[in-house]
Amino acid sequence: MTLFNNAFENQSTPESTQTIRFGPYISVRPLAGVHRCDRMIMLHERDRTNHLLYRFDHITDTVARRRVYDRFIKTAHLDHAHILTVQSIGYDDTGRLCVITDYPGNQEGLVTLGDLLEARGGQLEFNEAIRLMGQLLESCVHASEQEIYHGPFTMDELLVDRHGCTLVELFGLKQALHNQYSVSDARSEQTRSIIEIGYMLATGMSYSDVASSSDAVRSSRFTKRNEKLWDAWFALALDPVNGFETSQQAIDTMPTDAEQIARLAELKPIAPAKPAPKSKPGVVFGRFRRSGSVRKD
Repeated sequence: MTLFNNAFENQSTPESTQTIRFGPYISVRPLAGVHRCDRMIMLHERDRTNHLLYRFDHITDTVARRRVYDRFIKTAHLDHAHILTVQSIGYDDTGRLCVITDYPGNQEGLVTLGDLLEARGGQLEFNEAIRLMGQLLESCVHASEQEIYHGPFTMDELLVDRHGCTLVELFGLKQALHNQYSVSDARSEQTRSIIEIGYMLATGMSYSDVASSSDAVRSSRFTKRNEKLWDAWFALALDPVNGFETSQQAIDTMPTDAEQIARLAELKPIAPAKPAPKSKPGVVFGRFRRSGSVRKD
């Protein structure tokens, strides 16, 4: 991790475009903003590698400012295959917090899990959805060991890199920014939200729609074995009162079958259900990193 303070500057070019520098990084092009901050692709001038820069709006509340900065210091120490790596943290000359991370996108830009789901026709294979859900739950278990919690996730903050690996973007930021969840609530809500996403990926339907409809398609339609166990597990996990308190509880009770669903620890490759349309992001959701492995730079 590197800290750059007062290392941010703008330079005008003959084309009247704005070049942004932050330490050894220079801007390539802007992306859509997220989490109350600008986001752009940056090039490390010496290494010639791409990275992401998140430049936050001014945080006028000094307590919130310190809370967000401290959260990034802690998040930078997370080392997990499904958490986007924070590489550098600092402030620009105007006092705006800036964060540098890995760049997981392709030549067209970033691909979110929502983008991929759309490209795959609104649904993944059941095995893929269960494996992905398990990997995200494991990332929460890893972060909880550092006492870092995020709160509920959305598919727009889950990125898919060019190798088909899912990454949580800026883990823990939501809880630090808004400070609206207690530790226990943030922990349970992030678990519940991942399972809701997993159900959506596996069935193409929101669980709330299924629960309110007597003739809705259930998850058991997408697996020939353990269907009753999966129905019961999803019903328990997504119960608003009696759901899981931690991601580890969810993992420990998942009714995975070694013959039907490749073990989460093994992460066997999966062939995509069908190719994405040419107009959609060209990501193949076919390979996952071992979630328990140590990332190497």
